[in-house]
Amino acid sequence: MATKAPGLGEYLISKGLIDQAQLDNALREQERTRERLGEILVNRGLISGNDLMGALGHQLGVRLFDPTQDEVQTTALNLIPLDFARRHDLLPVNVDGKTFTVAMADPLDVVATDQLQRTALREELDLQILLATDEVLEKARDTHYGWIEGDKHVSQLIEKVVDEVSDDSAFGNLDEIDEDAGSQDAGIIKLVDQIIQNALKDRATDIHIEPQERGLVIRYRVDGLLSDALTPPRAVYSGMVSRIKILSNMDIAERRATQDGRMTYKRQNREVDIRVSAVPTIHGEKLVMRLLDKTGFNFSLTALGMSDVDIGDFKRCIRKPYGMILLSGPTGSGKTTTLYSSLMELRGEELNITTIEDPVEYQIARMNQVQVNNRKGVTFANALRSFLRQDPDVIMVGEIRDSETAEIAIRAALTGHMVFSTIHANDAPSTATRLVSMGAEPFMAASAMTLVAAQRLVRRNCPHCLEEYEPEKEVLMALGLTADRADGNPQVFRRGAGCIACKGRGYQGRIAVIEKLILTPGLRQLVADGQPAGVIRELAIKEGMRTLQTVGMEKAREGQTSVEEVLRVCVSDE
Repeated sequence: MATKAPGLGEYLISKGLIDQAQLDNALREQERTRERLGEILVNRGLISGNDLMGALGHQLGVRLFDPTQDEVQTTALNLIPLDFARRHDLLPVNVDGKTFTVAMADPLDVVATDQLQRTALREELDLQILLATDEVLEKARDTHYGWIEGDKHVSQLIEKVVDEVSDDSAFGNLDEIDEDAGSQDAGIIKLVDQIIQNALKDRATDIHIEPQERGLVIRYRVDGLLSDALTPPRAVYSGMVSRIKILSNMDIAERRATQDGRMTYKRQNREVDIRVSAVPTIHGEKLVMRLLDKTGFNFSLTALGMSDVDIGDFKRCIRKPYGMILLSGPTGSGKTTTLYSSLMELRGEELNITTIEDPVEYQIARMNQVQVNNRKGVTFANALRSFLRQDPDVIMVGEIRDSETAEIAIRAALTGHMVFSTIHANDAPSTATRLVSMGAEPFMAASAMTLVAAQRLVRRNCPHCLEEYEPEKEVLMALGLTADRADGNPQVFRRGAGCIACKGRGYQGRIAVIEKLILTPGLRQLVADGQPAGVIRELAIKEGMRTLQTVGMEKAREGQTSVEEVLRVCVSDE
């Protein structure tokens, strides 16, 4: 190490990163502590970790490891044990042709390089070294070794369960299967746990367990779309279903009726609420598990992907002393998240915030959250009526489903309370008229509403593999667009090409597309007069309302999402 130090120091001086006095001081410290020169300079704050990697790469003639572009292969990971990789701070990257590539924090670690050379010779490969910082390597190791260990673990657990279960019980008459059989076996317990772990690693929001005629399919929903995760044999089905139903406090003996349950999954510092739904199909019960990760969720209007203008409008509306905020959109469009984010803006000791939800998805401090319980008479309407005797400032109703709830919510908004809720409608103008169609008096609905909005979620382009592309003409035509802008220059769009970071999907996460309609005097008059949604839409656009498609295309032009996503999600009546 010491013989290499002057070369490193001279390079850093030549780049203006340090001066000679700083190098001399660092070399004196190195003689005393025997630490690496680069570590000393970084610890003193004289250079950054990236500066050090760049200098070492230049000195040694090796390039830097890019976790978003360098594909980490299972073949390479299988050549080096995880303990060795951690001990020597390295990561096997790939085996390409005759080359075995490994990323290292210290390429001058003789013990590590000797072992890597022996491994490469054994496999008849040439060794190539890449450079990376400790932080990059640690994160990449946790991710990729986690995936491979998780996949191995699931495969081993499935094999163990299959060995324990006979084929006759697996493919026999479902009515005769002992649902409790195997549900407490260690293999089944670990298998269910590992499936949930893998889903959380993949950022899945739902797990679908679907029995087939002679098999089983387990699918994860990631960023709104389902994909196959596992196709285990049918032999594991009965034990898995029983295990999940027991954890969810469901009746394992009931297999011909729909059931709902709930459980909490805790592991290390992570706590996830899981809602479970069981529905009988012709091949057995299908289970869907909704994963609600309480530890990693960020309730903020900015995190939703709103523009500064939209955030400003939302904040102005929700901070009014009374009125009604209505959101609409299909299931899974993020309406509840937007409501929670709005309530988080208001939360504090000055306000009494009370919610009625079905179910309560996220438990939030300093909010009084009530769960719908129809058997006990706790309905939206009854709870809302009781709330008005609880000195509320802000009320959130999970959904307005009937005329009674609509009438009470309107009355609350008109008597000095701020009411938040969701309602079924296709767009913002239709949302404004939905209360009237449910039987509410038009003039009262018009007076109560402050802001109505329609919401959709589009997948966000992966920032690590963003590239320019030209959408198909048919896609642009479907959106009423052309390949060129008004000035004749071509429009520039971007999308994710697919990389390691996004697992080849091209997308990471989702952002909200919101069509908001603020009730102006003119719009209130149209609602009070009982005018149809089309007339309201026409005036709203004249007054500045941007439609779902318009907002979606703005995000596509900004490179936040792709044109295809806008076409898939932002259906418009324009």
